[in-house]
Amino acid sequence: MASLFLSYAREDLERIRPLAKALERDGHSVWWDRHISGGQEFAGAIEDALAAAEVVVACWSERAVRSPWVRDEAGAGRDKGRLVPVSLDGCAPPLGFRQYHTIDLSGWNGRPRSPALKPLMAAIAEKSSGAVSHEETAAAAPVRRRQSGFGARPWAVAAAAALIAILSGAFLYSKVWAGDGRISPRVAIGNFALVSSALPRALPDMLGQEILAAFGAENAVTVVAAGDGAASASAPFVMDGSLSRVGNSVRFTVNLKNQRSGVLLWSDAFEHETADPVAARQAAVGASQVVRCGLWGASSYDKPMSDQALSLYFKWCNEHWSGSSSQTAELDAARRVTVAVPDFSFGWSALALAAVPLAAAESGEANQLREEGMAAARKSMQLDQQNPEGYMAIAGLLPLERYAEREELLKKAISVRPTECGCERQAYGDFLASVGRMEEAVGQYERARAMRPLAPFSNVRFAQALYVVGRTDEADRILADTLKLWPDATSLRLLEMKSALWTRRYDKAIAVLGDADLPLTSMQRDTLTAAFQALKSQDAAHRAKSVAELERFSVDPRYNDQLVVGTLAALGAREAALKAAANLVRTRGLFDAEVLFEPNLAAARGEAGYARLVRQLGLTTYWRAARKAPDICRDSARPSFCSFA
Repeated sequence: MASLFLSYAREDLERIRPLAKALERDGHSVWWDRHISGGQEFAGAIEDALAAAEVVVACWSERAVRSPWVRDEAGAGRDKGRLVPVSLDGCAPPLGFRQYHTIDLSGWNGRPRSPALKPLMAAIAEKSSGAVSHEETAAAAPVRRRQSGFGARPWAVAAAAALIAILSGAFLYSKVWAGDGRISPRVAIGNFALVSSALPRALPDMLGQEILAAFGAENAVTVVAAGDGAASASAPFVMDGSLSRVGNSVRFTVNLKNQRSGVLLWSDAFEHETADPVAARQAAVGASQVVRCGLWGASSYDKPMSDQALSLYFKWCNEHWSGSSSQTAELDAARRVTVAVPDFSFGWSALALAAVPLAAAESGEANQLREEGMAAARKSMQLDQQNPEGYMAIAGLLPLERYAEREELLKKAISVRPTECGCERQAYGDFLASVGRMEEAVGQYERARAMRPLAPFSNVRFAQALYVVGRTDEADRILADTLKLWPDATSLRLLEMKSALWTRRYDKAIAVLGDADLPLTSMQRDTLTAAFQALKSQDAAHRAKSVAELERFSVDPRYNDQLVVGTLAALGAREAALKAAANLVRTRGLFDAEVLFEPNLAAARGEAGYARLVRQLGLTTYWRAARKAPDICRDSARPSFCSFA
């Protein structure tokens, strides 16, 4: 465990106190100025503590960014390579510190076991180890509880050049190959050792069976059941691992190995509080997503691929599917793959996909990232025209108004490779939803879900689409079944809350908002709870107050989202809802345009502002040119702009 120095503004003491306790509970030695004894010289004590600390945790807030003490302490940590910055209230760090990924703790509820602390714990472990174990070696097994949030940091040209030199040497001398010729995407279920005798003896077999089930309607990767003799032995790869008790939790460690060389290609650990079938299934789904991604992409490469190169590609898949610890970690992982295997199409498409969300962000580097992503996508298609990820990436990097091109690229992604992963259907469904063709989107989401029937993201998109088209009973059933498997999945809990806007089950939404583990700030939680109470009570004064509070959210990119837009519309604030929707699409991109076609926006569609907004977004031009009208143009009270249909 590490020795930590907490740097913070004195006004934030009450927020720092539970953080210090949580870090101490995790086994760390934590120094903060409460530890200065009577008579001890203040500045000297701080300097001594800073010098001794393995990690300096800078706790930024609106007060801290103005504190010369916090700046100096954070600077000391930065200069020694020991800095781990966090934001207590969502504010940006001061100049000189914005190039470092800052972990957002604004939604932390103060509980020591909250998943909101997971990125911080991981960053401390990485910084104090003196080596980036998760980035640099397949043998490391970071613990995954739930998906983390994202931050941002730029990259260093010098570091990239050094990386190229190191990797070039490593792969020049590597002689460990995954096989002769093209990789065969076949994996056997191996042995899962029961390390702790207190755990149920049936748990290892249960995990193996859940992994088989998690691959679903898989036609890209062949999975061989445990104990299937010759078939298991002939599979190039094997998934095995261990199950152990760590404190009050159960840790499922899953490995992927090359059976021919014995090299460990990827490993991850999934920690749960109980040793039940749900925990085993969650671990199985998480592991299967990464293994499917790696083997499916690598099998397209028509040459031998070294174990080291394959391990790097699995690291990218892990960042892509398991929730990256920072927004550029996925991008950096993809860059390593392109350096190691420069003629690997899926390495370049990985780089292009990683650039998509970064290029959409409002930052000074967005244009540079868009250019890099576009170049990588084109390179991937030059190397392999059957790579659907390249088409998907270009679709995501195109300017907002180029709908027709985006649609053709996404349809091409579906058609080019028979062994689809379901991602192409998901992406096309998202496009259809964003242009108001939700009935068609339902079909795409359903087919994507068939490929990954247990994954939360495929179920949440399908269920939301069903709610929007009025198939409430089906949506309720899918949401309830998926929540049984993923009771703590944030996306599912948020949909459970948001669906109240369409089902009018306001008490359910209020109950969900009462969950302290939901990653919302206290201000968000209080404002949304008041809004749902206003919807329930129908009290005019209460509704007007909620509208005013939500309008403040709608002009702040940190808080404005589809839920804010939909709640404003449900409260009858049509003009405010349309302004919030315009702000949302401008700052977050096309994906969020789907909010314009949700049922609670129906009353706003008669407003002049609605027609103006869809025209400004280029949707009217697209609908006319594509001869594909949105679903709302089939309504009895269809908007005036539907005259073209």
